Amino acid sequence: MKKKIIICIFIIIGSYNLHAQNPYDNSIGGIVGFLNGGSYKAFITDNLAFQVDFGFKSLHYAFGLEANVNLMYEGAIKDGFYWFAGAGISGGPAFGEKIITFQNTNDRFVVFKMGVNCIGGVEYNFRNIPLTLQADIRPGVLFYLYLERRSYN
Repeated sequence: MKKKIIICIFIIIGSYNLHAQNPYDNSIGGIVGFLNGGSYKAFITDNLAFQVDFGFKSLHYAFGLEANVNLMYEGAIKDGFYWFAGAGISGGPAFGEKIITFQNTNDRFVVFKMGVNCIGGVEYNFRNIPLTLQADIRPGVLFYLYLERRSYN
């Protein structure tokens, strides 16, 4: 029931904004958060955007490189505010060291990760300066393929 309500809300908002103009043609930017790096965003049509994010993740046991490719629908709210929703794929290598304490082993690994994600958020475009701020959430699923794994005692 909740899923149907959310879909209906997106359809109503989307149909309201069918003729809204995109705030810019393309952009480059920086990313700070779970992924640190850069991004490139380009509009295919007035409301359909293609965004590529690339960067690195650093966790307490691993370091990884990642690229995300997302296709998003973007609509105007008012006066420089925009909302967007879409989906995409991600992938990249990761490597690190994880200590498994209950077995007294030290695992070093190299993996390739692939995943799918949804993306949704809001964006504000400043009119007087070439700056846009974006806040988003990306729930998704990652799959790991171990390329190399070594255990040391």
